[in-house]
Amino acid sequence: MEGRRDRTKDIERGMKIIANLPDIMPDQADERIKPVYESIQQTLRVPIVNLIFRTLANYPDYFLHLWEQLSLKLRTKAFEQAADNLRNEALLKPVPDVSEVDWENIHDINKLRSFNDTIHYVLPKLLILTTAFEESTFGLDAENGSSNQIKNASEEIPLGAAKGTTKVKMIDPDKASDRVQDLFESIKESHGHPLVSSYFRGLGNWPDFLEETWNRLQPIVGTSVYEERKHKLIARAELASQQLSFPKLKTTMLNEEQSSEVHAIIAAFRLKFIPEMLLDVALIKAMLDGSEAASSSPFSATGAVSEQ
Repeated sequence: MEGRRDRTKDIERGMKIIANLPDIMPDQADERIKPVYESIQQTLRVPIVNLIFRTLANYPDYFLHLWEQLSLKLRTKAFEQAADNLRNEALLKPVPDVSEVDWENIHDINKLRSFNDTIHYVLPKLLILTTAFEESTFGLDAENGSSNQIKNASEEIPLGAAKGTTKVKMIDPDKASDRVQDLFESIKESHGHPLVSSYFRGLGNWPDFLEETWNRLQPIVGTSVYEERKHKLIARAELASQQLSFPKLKTTMLNEEQSSEVHAIIAAFRLKFIPEMLLDVALIKAMLDGSEAASSSPFSATGAVSEQ
């Protein structure tokens, strides 16, 4: 972004580190990490632990401190509303034409919808919180300048996975069918990602759907309008993080090399991986359920909180 230092090298380095670190899944987490994973699911209101957390768990002392210090802010209605606002701005138009596709013929379409809605719900939260991770740990070259803090921002929302959210088995890229492997390679190449996101690995359970949507999405990825919207979402997440006023963190649990690695990892997630996935999921949501549906989430706790 204009006026700010180029983070390309940070992003590239972070992506390489992410691809080479162990992906610590919930069933592989030790006794220190398991309670944090459970708290993440309760706090973000989804039955999944996203890749950002599974990566940072490789730095357990920092990861535990990070979550302990920041998680209370993520349980507030103010944070939920900030995520809603970000989600509302994530859809690129025009949405690709899918009028000739009959989604209802796809096997287990209701589960697919629930999974897609789950990721569509959590990604704006992840973009704001990874911004908070970097701001609280390392500081930001903030684009937005000083921002007014949100008043009365302590009202909490219910904990626990929102009704209707779901998880699915992630397809192992090395064990996928040739067709799905080709799609995964195309996704990685188009995005410049060294690995396949958990979201697309989930969609690998529905090859027909993945192929139909990706063939329409691929020409949009990386275009000027795509990149402009990505930077807008990053800037809006910065503003939200500043307004929510997350506490500053200690970094004494990281040595110099670890601190450099963690900074690069967070930059890669915050400036590329997560905002690009948010753009993709919003477009796929619109292709599946219409543009209006892609502007909000049925799981948001900012409305009828008691019904969640």
